[in-house]
Amino acid sequence: MSELRARLLSVLVLVSLACAVAGLAFAQTRSGQHLTDINRSVRPGDDFYTYANGPWLAATTLPEGVARMDTTSMLRAENARRVQRLIEEAATTHETSPVARMVGDYYLSRLDVDSIEARGLAPLSGELAAIAAISDRTALASYLGRTLRLDDGSNQQTESLWGVWIHQGFHDGEHYAAHFVQGGLGLADAGDYLDPAPEHAARRALYRDHVANVLRAAGVDQPEARAARVLDLEIAIAGTHASRADTDDVFKTDNTWRRADFIANAPGLDWDAYLSAAGISPTTTFVVWQPQSVIGGSRLVAMQPIEAWKDYLAFHIVEHYAAVLPRAIADERAAFDARLSGAPVSSPDRTRQAIAATEAALGDAVGQLYVERYFSPQARAAATAMVENIRTAFRARLEHLTWMSPETRASALAKLAALRVGLGYPQNWIDYSGLSIVRGDAFGNLQRAEAFTYRRELAKLSRPVDPDEWAGGLHPQMVGAILNISPNSMQFTAGLLQPPYFDATGDAASNYGSAGAGISHEISHSFDAVGNMYDAQGRLAPWWTEDDLSRYRATSAPLAAQLDTCCPTPDACAHGTQILSESAADLVGLTIAHDAYLLSLHGRRDVVRNGLTGEQRFFIAFAQRWRRQQTGASLQRQIATDNHAPPQCRSGLVRNVDAWSRAFNVRPGDTLYLEPDARIRIW
Repeated sequence: MSELRARLLSVLVLVSLACAVAGLAFAQTRSGQHLTDINRSVRPGDDFYTYANGPWLAATTLPEGVARMDTTSMLRAENARRVQRLIEEAATTHETSPVARMVGDYYLSRLDVDSIEARGLAPLSGELAAIAAISDRTALASYLGRTLRLDDGSNQQTESLWGVWIHQGFHDGEHYAAHFVQGGLGLADAGDYLDPAPEHAARRALYRDHVANVLRAAGVDQPEARAARVLDLEIAIAGTHASRADTDDVFKTDNTWRRADFIANAPGLDWDAYLSAAGISPTTTFVVWQPQSVIGGSRLVAMQPIEAWKDYLAFHIVEHYAAVLPRAIADERAAFDARLSGAPVSSPDRTRQAIAATEAALGDAVGQLYVERYFSPQARAAATAMVENIRTAFRARLEHLTWMSPETRASALAKLAALRVGLGYPQNWIDYSGLSIVRGDAFGNLQRAEAFTYRRELAKLSRPVDPDEWAGGLHPQMVGAILNISPNSMQFTAGLLQPPYFDATGDAASNYGSAGAGISHEISHSFDAVGNMYDAQGRLAPWWTEDDLSRYRATSAPLAAQLDTCCPTPDACAHGTQILSESAADLVGLTIAHDAYLLSLHGRRDVVRNGLTGEQRFFIAFAQRWRRQQTGASLQRQIATDNHAPPQCRSGLVRNVDAWSRAFNVRPGDTLYLEPDARIRIW
């Protein structure tokens, strides 16, 4: 989990992973059916990963150009195909619901290249005229405010000078705050602008040429000179940015401002004009993540030439709408991305772009179509029952956790009781009735959809926090989940809660060993070295004592040493300290899921299936969660940079669980055998 803030666990990589394996077939096996896919020639106690996954590993090869592939990426590819079918059906079915009609019309409009070409730059003429009319700093402030963009909470490349994210504040669990975050850069981060290294200088040169190409395609005169001014201005903006380390430090981002504080702390920008144009109430509470960016950016608005700002705004407004403008502009964006990455230049895949755009604009609408077809009420009920067993298992473990003091344990139990878990889809769907989607008007649809979402987000500022609201950007059709440290909630999508991870009519042992272990993993983060900084209401209020922290470190440190000995290949060994936090969550998740599985049996013995007991099926399903084919280079990169253990090491954590040793008769002399006293028991 990303340090010190809520993190989208899967959503941010959906497209890249799905596209990487889009041509592969995916067998939608029921939970438990894959349990025959084991290598009985391998002793479980010697190599449990190969025992559980050997036939799959032998039969699965990587397609050319794909560095890694696992069950999750294959499931994402299958879900991408499902979503495409749903959207295409919505576009071609005449007798359909209002939601489906909206989805279909949006999609067809993005595919209607002829209409987009015929309209040319006319849809953008109003914006370009408004930029050209900026004649003073107040007008500049108003336009900057009017084009304030939403940030999705991940703090990733907000297009406008700053972005705004509407979310619960750090210290008030009842009300939303406007989180103000740095932005305004066309390249990935400030280092691309400020680092003198040749590779960064080359990226700047490519970007300057791209800006000139876009302005030229938009009919702007003197594109090279204007591009140079845009690059110079963005270099200055980059100079105001906080580092990634500071941005990830919650105590440095915990800065509460009111409107008067902007005026007093960040002179140079007409803040009244800016915030009024942005539609933000004068009484709004702000959380300013990077004060130096606000202070420095405001100074740049006052000091940089207005003409440079106008060039900057003209480029970014054209760039923003490139996908719904004539092909010359859209293709330039794709060509620039290719030049930047060194990939061959190719024409954009219009169908894939249209699907992604439809999901971006109408994610919940597509989600409704997905749930209706692929996620039954019975599936949600079964998942809910599993989560309640997991909650009961957590409560029982917390009540006897030795490294927590009594006061800390009470806080942990209160947080567990207050935790809200969303399964499959949100309690309340987004109501799109106020959004007009017109077939054949791709530009207008995008503009109206963005305005609709912006207004909807800002409206939260006038109502209490909804702890059951799903995080922005996470929709039911995605294979994803999110842990919200603030508020105290998490969500698991319908796209994730399906075979082979979860099957409402399948094998309970496999469900708990797979989906149950994953859910328990995420819940455990609410009580670890990061989660302890937020209380039951999701407020920033650390509830561990220094003694708790010391005892936790002493309990978990041996796991790092154990992980150091895990070597998927002779020249690739895990770095225990680097992967300790996620591996501890893996082990806790496995332990709690096993407890919950036993609870689900109500004292009965599970049936034997395919010659395997319930206990054996539980642990095999856990090991099969992690199976992956990847190149040697991909494995080396993962070990060097990832905070998650390689799959062999993740599945090997079973050696610390007594029930696993009993289930597979693991004995002294087996490679994975540990004496009971040497088994690591964090919970």
